[in-house]
Amino acid sequence: MKKKAPHIAALTLLLLSPFFGASASILGTAGDFALLGGTAITSSGTVGTVIQNGNVGLSPAATTNITGFPPAVIQNGAIIPTGSTTANARLDLIKAQAGIAAMPSDTNLSNVDLGGLTLAPGVYKFAAAANQTGALVLDAQGRNGVFWVFQIGTTLTTTLSSTVTVINPGSNGGSDIGIFWNCGSAINVAANNEIAGIYLSGTSVVFGVNSTRGGRVFALAGITLDNNQFDARGGPGGGDYSGGLMFDSSGMVVPIATGVSFKYFGKHRRSTHSASRPVKGDATSATIVQWRTHGRKWHTVSVQANGNWALKVRSLTLGKNKVSLRAMSAVGSFSDVKKLVIVRL
Repeated sequence: MKKKAPHIAALTLLLLSPFFGASASILGTAGDFALLGGTAITSSGTVGTVIQNGNVGLSPAATTNITGFPPAVIQNGAIIPTGSTTANARLDLIKAQAGIAAMPSDTNLSNVDLGGLTLAPGVYKFAAAANQTGALVLDAQGRNGVFWVFQIGTTLTTTLSSTVTVINPGSNGGSDIGIFWNCGSAINVAANNEIAGIYLSGTSVVFGVNSTRGGRVFALAGITLDNNQFDARGGPGGGDYSGGLMFDSSGMVVPIATGVSFKYFGKHRRSTHSASRPVKGDATSATIVQWRTHGRKWHTVSVQANGNWALKVRSLTLGKNKVSLRAMSAVGSFSDVKKLVIVRL
């Protein structure tokens, strides 16, 4: 029997590997991976790591730098050979990391230990390193589509038997929530941890023995494992922890709009002799409307009780003025961005 050429074998493996359809999330094609590293993925331990519901791959390093498989096993997934698929996933990963890092933060937790805290959904900032000693509880407050973003300037380090738990999910059972650990450098998870979320490292990730549960692990450098278990769809309600966020039309990471819609009255293009021009509309389930010109700073106008809003776009110049508009709900969800052109004559 003839042996397949190496490139044919690699293609066969790629075609047979599952497609997880996570490209709708901010992870893009990286969402098809449970583990994605840059330089190496190393699994040790006599029992072996178990990876569920996601692929494993490297970029730019060669596939031969994935070692310890077996005894490590992949269930409902495959090792994807280094190539265009893993390269595109790495680009999408870097885009997601940059977008998450640029989000406005709600709370500064610098120098606060995550252990023992109960946190509502939001964006939490650590100027440098973050530490977790013990149990961290994430309270969804009965809401759907919520998220927790941890913007960590350098390293995330946990201690023995630390846990991350989600409580009080919404009517969707938590399947649409997002948890993102975005670290500028290394992630070091100690032994016997129960993890939750998507772990994104600017350098390397090391997991201690027997740390398990739902999540994905992404590193621009190496990933080191030791008898771990990861289920990329092991979140509440079978979710993959990638919900709650999206890229808007300007490329910024923003909350996914939940029941928020709005419109403006008038044509997409209009002309005026005035230095300012009224723009009016209505909005559903929104508290404010924001506007900006030419990608500059967002300005805010309140939505009235009847849903109407009105603003004047100031300081128009001769020529074309491109104005962007969006509405925001009480929980920080944004609508799609609408654009119009105002020409001052």
